[in-house]
Amino acid sequence: MSVSSLVRKANKNIEASSAQLLNIVAALDFTTTFVDYLGQLRELGSKKEKDAIWMLFKENMQKLKSSFGWDPKSKMEELFNPMSRFLLIESDDQLIAFSMFRFESEEGEDVLYCYDLQIQRLQQRNGLGSFLIQALVAIATAWRMEKVVLTVFKANHSAIKFYEASGYDVRM
Repeated sequence: MSVSSLVRKANKNIEASSAQLLNIVAALDFTTTFVDYLGQLRELGSKKEKDAIWMLFKENMQKLKSSFGWDPKSKMEELFNPMSRFLLIESDDQLIAFSMFRFESEEGEDVLYCYDLQIQRLQQRNGLGSFLIQALVAIATAWRMEKVVLTVFKANHSAIKFYEASGYDVRM
């Protein structure tokens, strides 16, 4: 798979640093509801953050039916890949939502690929998912990616409805 110069440039930490990406997200016009929740966009540094991300992912995804089955080792490798970027939303020093994404070339296009968008069950339907989608689109636009793409399990009916309502074309 050939990686374009845009994707290479975005993947260099010095080119698309956490601070630059955070500035893009901070410039979004969002309601003050999110001020308490907006954490920092950064490469993960602490075990506490990684554990919190893993626990939220596991809580939301372990029971979903997938043809891939539940393979924690491979999912951890995917989630914490060195190319992964994270947008974390915290409240009262607790992780309540995150998105993990990467800049990639997919079928000849430069894309921001959203691998995960996870929200604590009690925080769902409060606008956090829409905010995360907005943030991903803003980052993709700033780095001249052609689109934002993602995958969703067929069994995750609420997520499918959310992505369709957010304007995504969900193909089965």
